[in-house]
Amino acid sequence: MIGTAQVSTPIKPRKLKVKLSKISTFIGYKYSIKQAKDALNLIGCKVTGNGDVLTIEVPSWRPDLNTSADVSEEIARIQGFELIPLTLPTGKKGAQLNYLQLRKRNVATLLANQGFTEVINYPFVNEEMVQTLGFTGDRAKSFKIANPMSEQLPLLRTHLLPGLLSTLSRNISRGAKDVAIFEIGTVFRNVSPLKKVELPGTSKRPTPKAIAELYATVPKQMLFVGGVVAGHSRISSWQGSGEKFGWDDAIAKAIEIIESTGNSYEVISSDLAPWHPGRCAEIKVNGKAVAHAGELHPRVISALNLPERSCAFAVILSELPAASKVSAPAILNMPAAVQDVALFIDKKIPAVELMNALKTGAGPLLESIVLFDRYDQIDADKVSLAYTLTFRASDRTLTADEVAMYRDQAIANAVKNLGAILRGNV
Repeated sequence: MIGTAQVSTPIKPRKLKVKLSKISTFIGYKYSIKQAKDALNLIGCKVTGNGDVLTIEVPSWRPDLNTSADVSEEIARIQGFELIPLTLPTGKKGAQLNYLQLRKRNVATLLANQGFTEVINYPFVNEEMVQTLGFTGDRAKSFKIANPMSEQLPLLRTHLLPGLLSTLSRNISRGAKDVAIFEIGTVFRNVSPLKKVELPGTSKRPTPKAIAELYATVPKQMLFVGGVVAGHSRISSWQGSGEKFGWDDAIAKAIEIIESTGNSYEVISSDLAPWHPGRCAEIKVNGKAVAHAGELHPRVISALNLPERSCAFAVILSELPAASKVSAPAILNMPAAVQDVALFIDKKIPAVELMNALKTGAGPLLESIVLFDRYDQIDADKVSLAYTLTFRASDRTLTADEVAMYRDQAIANAVKNLGAILRGNV
């Protein structure tokens, strides 16, 4: 008796669940349940389900159907690609720079365009440099590094000037004569106790509260821009004699940086170290000091072997309000009326206070005011300051009587508030 025996393992059909909404998203066309079932039946699939989720029994001869993307491709192919509407591909917009990052880039471009060279220093300093520069208060409160790169630099910097002045000194010692450098970076000041928290685990994302607590353990970091200049701003040549950098150049750079952010400012005299008393300006925005600039103190220049009358500026970029719009001044086609005013004033009163008093009294048609002369060889307690006042109206030519009235108003305000005396009345 002859017979046969067959041993085999039946192939179990694979089942795949797909969402009709996901298929429509893949292809860009919203298919109906009937369209999806008809297409899948044609390739041997058995489809069940009438909602968004379809259960597909995949035939054994289609091992390529494994994911929703595979099923989407078959439905689109069978139903016809002509159903898919023509659309332009889109993508998510990339991350943009925030206002502080844009400000940093704009300031760096501004200074580089004016001949400054950007430097990057390590954010470390030593106690000796802090004392040399005469830092006090918050500027002397630093953090000691647990594992410093060098034992000679064990502290985090509280200002940009230590690094900038060290770079200037090093370049001068190597033969450089005319130097203009700047740096943009953060400083660290130990002005409030820092909290200590336990580090969260890495198995899951920390809660917003845990993240906030972690940030509370980090010291406040202010963004500064600082610069130093030494030597000549213009060298002597056949075109003319050279010109050395002066304290007014440093102040002008600090003011230009602040103006580039769209903020108005006030300039007053200051004696903050390491600048020279009487040749240092403090610049305020909304009543808050945001910058210092001027000539460095001779003691600092001598200690660091810097050229005579080296100057520096420092601006706290992170403390400058974000201006909504920086607008260019209007260009007026009406003629300007210029008036000169010379006043005697007490030497103890800063020139900027007299300038502000004249501004306030002159009224809204004052276009500009410029100090053009200072004479102090008359009286031990008095100084003569002369200003040029420029008036202009946008809609008419000012008459001589109008200009004289505005000039007299400016003088009267200075006399009333500061005790100034018109030079011609002495």
